[in-house]
Amino acid sequence: MVEERKSKNIIKDVAFRIAKATLKAIFVYLIYFLLAPLLAPLFELIPSVMESIEAFVAIYIALMIIGDVTARTIFEHIFRTARALFFMGYLLISLGDGVINTSYQNLSLTLDLTAFTTIALSLSLLNVATSILQAINFMNEKAEAASDMQPIQSA
Repeated sequence: MVEERKSKNIIKDVAFRIAKATLKAIFVYLIYFLLAPLLAPLFELIPSVMESIEAFVAIYIALMIIGDVTARTIFEHIFRTARALFFMGYLLISLGDGVINTSYQNLSLTLDLTAFTTIALSLSLLNVATSILQAINFMNEKAEAASDMQPIQSA
């Protein structure tokens, strides 16, 4: 009887995590879907950006879903770290040194995004550190829960 309740609780928990991950993914994709038409003029100037952003959104949403489905396990922290590292890698690959040059007919546009790149990479690095510390804390709590050590009492 106890095992039956436990299995029902596990099924409810997994179903809740899947529903939560699905709703978050729909919300993030909806934001992307609504913002993409607003940025369409920019995508016309730099045509390769649209495919790159679509790939980024797809991979980021996949890592977000996997992280939410594996909640309350060590894999949650692994996928959070992977998501932060993916963001850092994507940012470094797409922006390079932080200077973007583009030209359209007679107009030449140069954007210096080094300050933005530095801030975004710093925040992402902070996210990686937070995820690693949360993973260490998770493993510490699991080890404490597994050990049934009683405090030593002096005589």
